[in-house]
Amino acid sequence: MKNHEGRIHRSDAARDAAVTFLAVVLAFLALDDITTDQATSFTLERVALAGCGGWFLYIAWRFWQQGQGLLALLSFGLVAIGAFANPAIGQDPAPNPLAYLATIAGLAWFLLVAGMLAGAAWFRTNHRPA
Repeated sequence: MKNHEGRIHRSDAARDAAVTFLAVVLAFLALDDITTDQATSFTLERVALAGCGGWFLYIAWRFWQQGQGLLALLSFGLVAIGAFANPAIGQDPAPNPLAYLATIAGLAWFLLVAGMLAGAAWFRTNHRPA
């Protein structure tokens, strides 16, 4: 929720940080399962990756709404790259190692975003104007 200055409230930043962190962990676990399991179908893992991508798009949109254009464009771009890389990811990284690198780069970015959001929530809690 925005306050009267258009900023995101502390509780929203803390929530977004926690959910973003959990989405990164879930996406990493799904990616790990896809690349190491001997199953022939990974429908649940692909759905989990898509859900995480949806959350990451939401975070990118929030950045855009806050006027953080660079953060928004980086986030939108990395989600798009991840979406295009997803079908190329399988048990053997040899066919397309760039798909793996792109996906890991996106997850690293959103882990950093989770940290930035947590830092913003902490800062707003500990540095209230008098």
